[in-house]
Amino acid sequence: MDTNQLHIKASEILADGDVEKAKEIYETILKETPNDEAALSALMDIYQDTDRLRYYIVRANYNIVNGKLEYGITDCKKALNVDASNIEAREKLARLYKITNKPLKAIDEFSKIIEIDEMQIGAYIELIDLYTKEKALESAINVAKKGNEVFGDKANFNDIEAKLYFDLGDYESALNVVSDETLKVKILLQDEKNDEAKAILDKLNPSIMEKEKKALYYLLMAQYSYNTKNFDEAFRFIDEYTKILGPNPVGFQMKALCFEEKGDDFMASYNYAYMNKAMGKFDEALVEFNNAYTLNPNNKDVLIELAKLYEANKEKYTAIDFWQKVYDLDGDEYAKNILKDFYIKEGDFMMAQKYGAEAELKENGAHSYDEPEVEDEGLLNKIINFFSKK
Repeated sequence: MDTNQLHIKASEILADGDVEKAKEIYETILKETPNDEAALSALMDIYQDTDRLRYYIVRANYNIVNGKLEYGITDCKKALNVDASNIEAREKLARLYKITNKPLKAIDEFSKIIEIDEMQIGAYIELIDLYTKEKALESAINVAKKGNEVFGDKANFNDIEAKLYFDLGDYESALNVVSDETLKVKILLQDEKNDEAKAILDKLNPSIMEKEKKALYYLLMAQYSYNTKNFDEAFRFIDEYTKILGPNPVGFQMKALCFEEKGDDFMASYNYAYMNKAMGKFDEALVEFNNAYTLNPNNKDVLIELAKLYEANKEKYTAIDFWQKVYDLDGDEYAKNILKDFYIKEGDFMMAQKYGAEAELKENGAHSYDEPEVEDEGLLNKIINFFSKK
């Protein structure tokens, strides 16, 4: 039965006076579509005079659906005034505090949930996340320890604790609690215990691993190779990692680190540039591509990336200067068309003709120019050279 039919059925049953049955149907509707305003409104009417706790919880949901988060917070507080031990209302209040950027209040509410019922595993996860974002790693570790005491082997709080110790740089404590083999290898490699890490890696079989695990395996092998200065092997493993997950910031960063160790400043800057670009840090990418350009002004990829980044920054004269450099390298057809279109738009038909604009100029009735034997640098080129970052 679809939602519309359920609404009709609930209305008919409610009209017949069977409130409990109607309530069940509206709750069923909300399980399927939690943002169904009509069902929420109907339940508010039902609960208003019969169950103030449920009324405030449903009204909180109604306000959340309508984007009135502060009203939702108020309703959750009113529900807790009715029953301070209600997990649903307190969890809703904690999540509202979290999404409205009130982390300390969210921490307080999730902590109260654990005090009420220590088996609420989601509250532990939320607390660890909040403490980590607040850079309170010691507090996050304490929550993970308590989670491990309460849930034991039923959850993986020991590995969460190990990751937190890892982030603190306390590798010894991390190794004391870690159970996941790949995480253990990561910690060992960071602690430069390469032989111990390799002994574990040698026991792993990437051919039977799922995609994410296999990618992590190759990344760890790359880090081992980096640590042991075997950069050719590191590059091979990074390529295997990239084949699985595609180009991404981690792959570019690993390559950059390897090239740095090899003393290849150009390739280090080149890969740091792509790392920043993949992360959406375009200003930082521009800096690194310019560093790479300084070290090797004839690399076509770098010239194209600089042209595109300057275009995105609305620095058209600098961008066109780099497209010119791309064209000068090998007569690139794409760069030629960009140059042609640029000069047509700028009204410099002599330069446009130089890049093959005869057909366009003829179609638009523009004059065709014969290039003189000696051409003085035009005003437009002077402007381009002035704005170019050479």
